[in-house]
Amino acid sequence: MGLLMPRRRSREVHRQQGLLTPSWLSYAPWAILTAHSLLAIAYNLATPFGNNGYPNTPDEGAHFQYVAYVAREWRLPKFEGYAGVGYEAHQPPLYYFLAAAVYTLAGGEGKAVRLLSTLCSAGVVWLVWLTLRRLAPERPLLALTGMGFAAFLPMHIAIGSAVGNDALTNLLFAAVLYGVLVNLSNTAELYPPPDLPRQRGRNPDSLPVDGEGQGGGKGGEYLHWLRIPLLVGLTMLTKATGILLIPIMLLGVLLWGWLRFRSLVPGLSMGFLALLLTLSISGWWLVRNYILYGDPLLQRTFLEVFAGTAKAQDFLNQGMTWGQYARLVADWTFRSFWFAYGVPDTARTGLPNFLPSSVYYGLGALTLGAAVGFLLRLREPSPAWARVWLLLAGLCLLLTLISFVLFVRVFFQTQGRYFYPALLPISVFWVLGWEQLLPERYRPTALLGLTGLMFALALGCVRYLG
Repeated sequence: MGLLMPRRRSREVHRQQGLLTPSWLSYAPWAILTAHSLLAIAYNLATPFGNNGYPNTPDEGAHFQYVAYVAREWRLPKFEGYAGVGYEAHQPPLYYFLAAAVYTLAGGEGKAVRLLSTLCSAGVVWLVWLTLRRLAPERPLLALTGMGFAAFLPMHIAIGSAVGNDALTNLLFAAVLYGVLVNLSNTAELYPPPDLPRQRGRNPDSLPVDGEGQGGGKGGEYLHWLRIPLLVGLTMLTKATGILLIPIMLLGVLLWGWLRFRSLVPGLSMGFLALLLTLSISGWWLVRNYILYGDPLLQRTFLEVFAGTAKAQDFLNQGMTWGQYARLVADWTFRSFWFAYGVPDTARTGLPNFLPSSVYYGLGALTLGAAVGFLLRLREPSPAWARVWLLLAGLCLLLTLISFVLFVRVFFQTQGRYFYPALLPISVFWVLGWEQLLPERYRPTALLGLTGLMFALALGCVRYLG
């Protein structure tokens, strides 16, 4: 059974399956993925390299300085604030060693190093497709529309055409969430609730998942789950926000144990093992930071080094209330989630430039519609494993929001890219919401229209680069 399959919608399923023939489906997702990659290359070529103050290539010069150091020395730098290797040298090392390999192969060409981020952003787009195909295999157009949202979100394309660790972080977050979904759905297929018959075979419209769910017993199940802490550990070695995945992983394992055994004990033991594995991969980085700085996550060090940057208190001292400050942050963050860009005149200050306000008003209306539709969709029946995954995806978005709020309570940072670790859940929620709102008769055409609108937006933003 697919995710949240509304009652009396069999005609809609037939309409989508009739519109998207097997031959059409064989190339449509690849066409969207190719379009995303080509747009990222266009953004890459159009945007000057190495500007720290461009919102569409945030802190790129400092990130590239770190990459170049690793490519020369093949060892970790010591964080010295703005001195030494630069102010991004506090970041975990995984992205920078991967980028250093590209740097070496490309002879130090910065725009070639950007292609690593393009590969990662394309990976996020593909995981959105795989996620929706597993959630709703009988509605392929739903998956294409969600994929198109992630593929043609202009700021996501921009992050995928810049040197920096954001794109790899977003990919690993998406990989963890997709891995959890695969494990939950496979468990439900192999061990259905007592009142349901065991399924024999997979829905022919769903995608193969490398043999997962094809047997292997309890040992195979545990092995599949142990891939998740591996990915969480790698995420923590990419960016400090990877720590947000730990509660998601632990809750996912706990709920899996309940679905599988109707007991919390197996989930608790698996959670402990998963945490140990995560720390065995990433713990050395925390230990190194404690030895060098007395600060495992470098949070205190970060506050000390960046004490001179714009803070919330600066705005309050100028007479702004907390409510006014919150509205300013929300406004600029929403705009930059979609697209913000830099020009030479604002590169020194780092102030964002935005599209015409009317564009954001339209995008705000679309976002509100998607949110309302998604809340309505939650009232529809769905399998327990799908509900569990939606809970975990929502938790990812909530934790991302909480971390952002805590950050902007101290520093004035209005960058919508901070929400991109939750881009896979956002894409899923967006398309499920709009599918719920659209009239059944016009739904296929309207979903294709949403994808076309996103593509036009992404293409139109090219003119603002440079």
